[in-house]
Amino acid sequence: PEQPRVSRLGLVLFFAYVALYAGFMGLVLASPETLSWRPVAGVNLAILSGLGLILAAIVLSVVFMLAGTTEDNHAA
Repeated sequence: PEQPRVSRLGLVLFFAYVALYAGFMGLVLASPETLSWRPVAGVNLAILSGLGLILAAIVLSVVFMLAGTTEDNHAA
């Protein structure tokens, strides 16, 4: 009964990440010179964006894992 909810959450999180990645790719295509900007400690925006995407993937994975674990605990 709760499995469809977790599956829907997985799809929502997946499409959230796709939107983030599409935004990054849009920036690459529309304004590649923007990625050379160095806003923090001499690190360019391309590197910071890449690290942000990796961090976002980890956070979304943890959210999904915790949602699944919570559902497993309630089912037991």
